[in-house]
Amino acid sequence: MSEDIKIVEVERKSWYNNPEGFDKWRVFPRILITLYGVMFYKTCDWFMTLPDPTNSQSAFVSVIVGAGAAWFGLYIGKK
Repeated sequence: MSEDIKIVEVERKSWYNNPEGFDKWRVFPRILITLYGVMFYKTCDWFMTLPDPTNSQSAFVSVIVGAGAAWFGLYIGKK
């Protein structure tokens, strides 16, 4: 009496071939919010080192800060 042995190959899931896990970890939003943080820091550092900032330079920094508030709201609010 011979037994039939079936070999089943199971694909190992890892971060690069598991789209559900990749989406669950929210990789791209985390990368983008980190890059925004770096941009925010560099912009504020640049602005604070200006000896006599103009109105257009302060408006530029205001746009960067406002965009960050909007981006952070989208990042937190989206599930």
